[in-house]
Amino acid sequence: MVAQSKTIESIVIALEKLAADSVNTRSTLGADDGLRKRLLTAIQTLVPELETSGEACQRFLYNTLELPLARVAVDLNIFNLLKDSPTPLSTDELAKQTGKSPDTKLLARVMRYLASLSFVREVDTGVWTASHLGNNLSGKGQSAGVASMVDNCGLALLTLPAFLRRHNYNPPQDKSDTSFAQGNRVAPDEVTFFQWLKNRPENAKDFNIFMTSHRTGVKTWFEQPKIIEEIADAFEKVTSGKEGGKAKGVSFVDIGGGIGHQCKTFKKHTPNLSGTIVLEDLEEVVANAELEDGIEKVGVDFLTGQPIKGQPYWSNQYARVILGHVRDAMDKDSLVLIDELVLPDRGAHRYETQLDLTMLAMLNAEARTQTHWKQLLSETGFEVKDIIVYDEDSRDAIIIAKKVST
Repeated sequence: MVAQSKTIESIVIALEKLAADSVNTRSTLGADDGLRKRLLTAIQTLVPELETSGEACQRFLYNTLELPLARVAVDLNIFNLLKDSPTPLSTDELAKQTGKSPDTKLLARVMRYLASLSFVREVDTGVWTASHLGNNLSGKGQSAGVASMVDNCGLALLTLPAFLRRHNYNPPQDKSDTSFAQGNRVAPDEVTFFQWLKNRPENAKDFNIFMTSHRTGVKTWFEQPKIIEEIADAFEKVTSGKEGGKAKGVSFVDIGGGIGHQCKTFKKHTPNLSGTIVLEDLEEVVANAELEDGIEKVGVDFLTGQPIKGQPYWSNQYARVILGHVRDAMDKDSLVLIDELVLPDRGAHRYETQLDLTMLAMLNAEARTQTHWKQLLSETGFEVKDIIVYDEDSRDAIIIAKKVST
């Protein structure tokens, strides 16, 4: 027991040294991302195991404050001001630089809270400087993510317990009866999240920026040659013998593709693949898309039909009705490629499960396990050809399916 205590003491001392020199620690671990993740996982696993009940309650019961106060920091541009400042800033100096004349006493209270969670660093009494966490939230996309989660999702998440109680823990399939609708007390003409977003351009702007930027720098399916080959082969079969051939064909349709990020990336990775690329999303979403030659945009309500017929498909967000419309529009040689999370049947990560429940709160949607995906596709007239997980960390995958012959 004494020997084990000494071993733990030496580990704690080593961790304290790593924390005291965090810049050098990050630099060292930057060369070995696997080791960095192992250390992070070990620390995160130990925290709930070592806490007392009082410590756990202090951490857990008040963590609802973290995101709203980060939103205040984004509103006041605190993260960027500290990041760009060559020297630490006092509360008074920071208040002036925000350009919004916040009460300095209030700002000091906010800054103390942010410092207690490492969003900023307190280098002296009432003097602040940037932190690694704050810098991670200072980018345009990250700031939009903070704003979108608070302004667009906040009430939906807080209302989820009452929503589930109201439905006796059997959430409805109706897209208009959601935790989002209940929490926001929506008007009759904006019962769904996307209808609500249509009337709030600033909210829509933050949502679209975040949806695009949070994928920047991560692995994509475009790096998988097998998937590109599947699309090219399907396009060859679909256009064979058709009037106009490949030149008049549609090689790729991105259903629910936002403002066209994936369409542009697909075009870049397939310079020798002819045919038109089509971006499909709601009218108010594609209106913000800036596209290049060879990419067309179509505003569409996925629940009412699929306007592009007889082509290979990549689908981003859908339910059974949408898949049915896609199936009916497909040629016998077309493929549907679904770029989605594929959760393991056991041991899913927090990143995946939190997205799953956010989708429930906002849309009555879900992130599915591999078993659930196969069942859903089978029920809607598809056969799964392959599931290619292209990012093990996030469980992002491409599900390749074909229309079942009748």
